Amino acid sequence: MRLRATLLYTTAIFGAASVAAPSLAQVADDPAVDAEQTDGDERSGGIPTIVVTAQKREQSVQDVPISLQVVTGESLQNMQIAGVEDLAGSLPNVFVTKDTVSSNVYIRGVGSGSNAGFEQAVATFVDGVYHGRSRYTQSAFVDVERVEVLRGPQSIYFGNNAIGGAFSVVTRTPSLSNWEGSIQASYEFEGNEPAVEAGVGGPLIEDKLGIRVAGRYSDLDGFITNGVIGQDNPNVEDKFIRGTMVAEFGDAWQATFKAEYGKQDSIAPLAVQLTNCPPEPPFNAAATFSCGFALATGQETELDYNRSANPGEFGDIEAQEYVFTLEKDNLNGPGIVFQAAISKYDFFLAADTDGVAADFFSFNTFESVNQKTLETRFTSPRDFPVEVIFGGYYLDTGTTINTTLNFPFATVLLAGPLAPLAPFAPLAGDISLDQQEEAMSLFGSVTVPLGETFSVTGGLRYTHSRKQGLQSATNATANDPFGLTVTPLPAALQPVAAFLTGFNTHTTLGIVEDDAFLPSVSVQFEPTDDLTLYAKFSEGFKAGGLDAVELTGIADRLTFEPETVDSYEIGLKAFLFDRNLSFNIAAFRSDYSDLQQSVAQFTATSAFITIANVGGLRTQGIETGLVWQITDNLQFGADVAYLDAAYQDYANAGCTALQALQAQNAGQVGCSQNLTGEAPPFAPSYSGNIRLGYETPIGDSLKLTVDGAMNFSGGYHVIADRDPNTFQSAWEKFDLRVGIGDYDDRWGVAFVGRNLGNTLVVGSANDVVASAGSYTQQVQRGRTLAIQANFKFK
Repeated sequence: MRLRATLLYTTAIFGAASVAAPSLAQVADDPAVDAEQTDGDERSGGIPTIVVTAQKREQSVQDVPISLQVVTGESLQNMQIAGVEDLAGSLPNVFVTKDTVSSNVYIRGVGSGSNAGFEQAVATFVDGVYHGRSRYTQSAFVDVERVEVLRGPQSIYFGNNAIGGAFSVVTRTPSLSNWEGSIQASYEFEGNEPAVEAGVGGPLIEDKLGIRVAGRYSDLDGFITNGVIGQDNPNVEDKFIRGTMVAEFGDAWQATFKAEYGKQDSIAPLAVQLTNCPPEPPFNAAATFSCGFALATGQETELDYNRSANPGEFGDIEAQEYVFTLEKDNLNGPGIVFQAAISKYDFFLAADTDGVAADFFSFNTFESVNQKTLETRFTSPRDFPVEVIFGGYYLDTGTTINTTLNFPFATVLLAGPLAPLAPFAPLAGDISLDQQEEAMSLFGSVTVPLGETFSVTGGLRYTHSRKQGLQSATNATANDPFGLTVTPLPAALQPVAAFLTGFNTHTTLGIVEDDAFLPSVSVQFEPTDDLTLYAKFSEGFKAGGLDAVELTGIADRLTFEPETVDSYEIGLKAFLFDRNLSFNIAAFRSDYSDLQQSVAQFTATSAFITIANVGGLRTQGIETGLVWQITDNLQFGADVAYLDAAYQDYANAGCTALQALQAQNAGQVGCSQNLTGEAPPFAPSYSGNIRLGYETPIGDSLKLTVDGAMNFSGGYHVIADRDPNTFQSAWEKFDLRVGIGDYDDRWGVAFVGRNLGNTLVVGSANDVVASAGSYTQQVQRGRTLAIQANFKFK
């Protein structure tokens, strides 16, 4: 049985219509507090049960009516997964990729797209604290207990805006009984990336007071070659440290204080490359600016791991967070949780996005977030016949966003009526938003058992949000290639410049105030300990807001409406064959109304992003997961998701480059297309993975572990206008880990290879300003080959 227990530590265990971890990672279930693994059912052995608190109370994973997955922190380390983007590449129906002013975060085809004014439809929570901005949790997973991925709206038990799903990150806390720690060092050869992570903690006063300190350092040299400067991009140096203190007092009280700080410094973090040059007809007759320059200089423009860009691109992310949590166990009376958190996050990016070594088009963007949250939660005593949870939540956030678009290429156009602008070249457009948000909510749920095998849970959340912001835009002179500082144009020249850039000088006050009542009901039937069936209905809500990059100054265009969803899910979770096989399946359907969608618009001389409320989106499908313990030494896992997502009413979508050209040739002012019935971005019809894990002894004290996985996806669009030239075709990626260590996992060495076939996958794409028919695209990280060594003590 020793081998079985060890193998299960690197395996996949499922709850709900779950999916697999990256390789045969240990998978549990839940977003919130604790998870513990039992040793399995003593009657039958096999795959052990996972105890979680996904609904703010302890439950077996089989009892949680949610399609979710949990990946352990040790699995993240073993497979060299350093952040959400790396993790998402292994999860069906989950996509996270970098883009310009914000990232793309999608689950089941639902996401907000790239606009800094958005809180993401897929929210992130770290130890229960809301991180709504897409790059808020950019730093590495450090000393993580587990990461939970929940699909579909999470309306009742989460604090804010998780209408499409949620990532919940739970960090390790100190033991109060013994000192323990670990250190892992690795080197990845393709990106020349050394990394080291360590954590140590234990009691200062046994059973009373404990402390844990953890940190990580890595330095990625890059995986895309910039031929202009002879360097690899992106170059990312990542530093992170966290300290956690836990104190227990009285019979059931515990206080936790956590402080953490992270800093990420990058060179060319948005490493885009020019593609589709020369463009196909009817664009090829006018290959100007970026594409014309590339053709004249012989620049290679195939989609690969090479690019051309000017030096000077950089970015940085700095985040800090302080969390205090006071808890009382509900074993001998009501349970109480009080949490207060202060978070600060700053993000900056300066990028050359014309795709060539010339000053044609670039931008910079800055985002600063200061957030305070409070949450209080009460639970009924464990021996109470009806399970009751209720509480309140408060959020106060101040956000500053500034974006500058630079148009050096337009200098050649400054003649005739535009000649007065020539002395002020190169032109730029400067946009800013200062916003304050207050949100509060009250929530509760009641679970009523109806006999020994049937139960009903009803929940309700009331939420109120108010956002007030001052948004402005102006035409300016860029004082450097990236517009890090600008000088506004004289007032008399602003209308002339607006004709060229699309920026109308303005300062507009916007106020958005929303309320919603969100009901949820689920029923569960458990005829045996090894079989659970459930059905669930819930409503979701995401507050309206202000467009951070609105250019026109038209007051009605500054704000956008909230989005809502009605979501249905049914599922089955089963253990079979003496718990040697776990099988789960869930079918879902979600109908979104007024979906907040980011729309990129490109004119002959400008680029801008607007926000529109799409009339409707329906996303439906099936998610399955299977784990089979074939022998004590061998385990097989597979996950497959089918997705059918389509807009129900989207008549005013942004145009493709070809449609915009056709409208221009026809003398039309503006351009839109009808995408009703079409799929949103990052919504392949199928995705999944297949995994195999094997373990065998070597001599009397060592073991060999081999974990392999194939991750796959059908084709999908990466931008909202569904331009066929940026369609990502179906792909497969193969991962392998081979490790040798001792039976007690005190030390080990391993080789880890991810995406061994070096499959090229596009993460984001955009039209090239003033070079219609060509595109800039960013590829995700390709093959990685790493060696790692780890040591643990306890």
